Amino acid sequence: MDNNGSELNMQDNEIVTFSRLALSLANDYESIYYINAKTDAYTEFGAADSESGLTILSSGPDFYKDMTYNVPRLVYPEDRETFMQTLKKENLLSQLHDGKSFSLGYRLILDNRIVYYQLKAIRGTGYDSEHIILGVKNVDEQVRREMIAAAESRVYGEISMALASRYEVIYYIDTQTNHYTQYSSSDEYAKLGVSTQGDDFFATAKEDIRAIVDPEDCDRIIKAIDKNNLLSLLRQTGTASFTYRQMLNGRSQYVTMNVVRPKNDSHRIVIGVLNVDAQMRREQAALQESETYSHIINALAKRYEVIYYVDLDTGYYQEFSSSKKYSKLKVGAAGMDFFGDTQRNMKRDIYPEDYPIMARAMDREQFISDLAQTGSTSITYRLMLDGRPQYVTLFAIRPIEDNNHVIVAVSNIDAAKQREMEFRAALGNAMDMANRDALTRVKNKHAYTQAVRELEGDIENNKVSGFAVAVLDINGLKAVNDTKGHHAGDEYIKASCHIICSVFKRSPVFRVGGDEFVVLLTGEDFKNRQRLSEEFSRIILNNKKKGLATLAFGIADFDSTADKNVESVFERADKAMYENKKLFKNSCSSAQHSV
Repeated sequence: MDNNGSELNMQDNEIVTFSRLALSLANDYESIYYINAKTDAYTEFGAADSESGLTILSSGPDFYKDMTYNVPRLVYPEDRETFMQTLKKENLLSQLHDGKSFSLGYRLILDNRIVYYQLKAIRGTGYDSEHIILGVKNVDEQVRREMIAAAESRVYGEISMALASRYEVIYYIDTQTNHYTQYSSSDEYAKLGVSTQGDDFFATAKEDIRAIVDPEDCDRIIKAIDKNNLLSLLRQTGTASFTYRQMLNGRSQYVTMNVVRPKNDSHRIVIGVLNVDAQMRREQAALQESETYSHIINALAKRYEVIYYVDLDTGYYQEFSSSKKYSKLKVGAAGMDFFGDTQRNMKRDIYPEDYPIMARAMDREQFISDLAQTGSTSITYRLMLDGRPQYVTLFAIRPIEDNNHVIVAVSNIDAAKQREMEFRAALGNAMDMANRDALTRVKNKHAYTQAVRELEGDIENNKVSGFAVAVLDINGLKAVNDTKGHHAGDEYIKASCHIICSVFKRSPVFRVGGDEFVVLLTGEDFKNRQRLSEEFSRIILNNKKKGLATLAFGIADFDSTADKNVESVFERADKAMYENKKLFKNSCSSAQHSV
């Protein structure tokens, strides 16, 4: 392109309206291309030393022809085809109809190194509809910082692998797409030939279950991990656990499947499979070696805190306890009314939050009804032991060929439960890290994409009552980076983010680019959006007077009669933001001229 190297004063130039926008954008972009959409003639501007003018860097009669000459020399080879296709005249005009704008990221080869750039295009409306502005911005520092942040988020994978060292295998499943990733530390489990990644966990699981799970347990486990059944159970309890037998090393072994939903991620679940064969075999051996129920109970008492042998007809019961902790509860060694005594003791011994569910479960009629369905029943709750609530599991089973009696065993599982909660917390922290912007600690673009997906699901199901999208762009960030360095630029970004968060306190804030933020206003913030917008404008005006951080701001409401997705609302907000940026820059320019 031809280099003219001359100064252009926007007040003397015949291009008046749209070119002023080019001037207002010059501080945020390295160069601005001003293109006639009909003739293809163009002028490339750069910021001049004077605050009221621009430097013409190049010009020519045909922007698209000159582009085909320059792209092979400057654009990174892998990005050339996309760049050329996007900036073909017909494609460019198609994307910019009705005043829309779009962005394109690409790489240049400068001084024998790769440099990341971003191009943003906008077309005028009304009188200015014959002109296009292309702003070119160096975003290399921003992109490389984001790449570092992405590398940090990989700690989630490392956590998953660390957890896999305890479990035979861990599955990480997206319940919207059914795509899954498997982490395995067990050589035995790896020999089963299960893939490390797949597109449909629930379909693959059914095939695997039929191939490796004991036939007696097969139908039960297939029903348990049916997608609808499993998600319904997780909504009720937050966790699920199933014990079954599968073929490992040529023999049937017991395993337990634990299912949890990571904190702050409603669309994913984690399944861990733990080999419990040795434990189950020990319990079975104890049962087989016992000649009477008393012997059975004494053997089990070595593992359980307390065991009750209950006559369901009379209510008479005997207690066998091997736990000093449990003996402190002062439960009698025998009694005539198991269910009555249990209800009275629970008021004293059970953690208050768990009392209502236990009172219902240990009601005699409810207990017998639950037992009749499967022959056994279990429930987890908290007892006050050693002055603090500890998790225990009550397990009840009818002895074989004796429907008049039931064995009730209580096992302290507090240590295992604490490990499970740590497991869930570790997953939650990893997911939270993956959804946070490393610099500002607000939500990042990945979190925004997920939020939009959920919101569009509500739109499709007619569950949205109203929301608004606010788009914000930091003013003058490039100037701060150029004059004061990128550390000062980072502080400027954090100061700008603080303004947003201080105004929109009840709405999620997302950093979706180096200098761009989005706020999704719902609930109280949506109802008060006019007041909040005015408050934001007052802060920006005051900061401008003080020479502090400022942002351009645009907001748009969701229109249920016209908007089919969130993107259409975002585009209106983005356009309003650019109009606000133009007014802000023009007001700054006018103030400078008046001085």
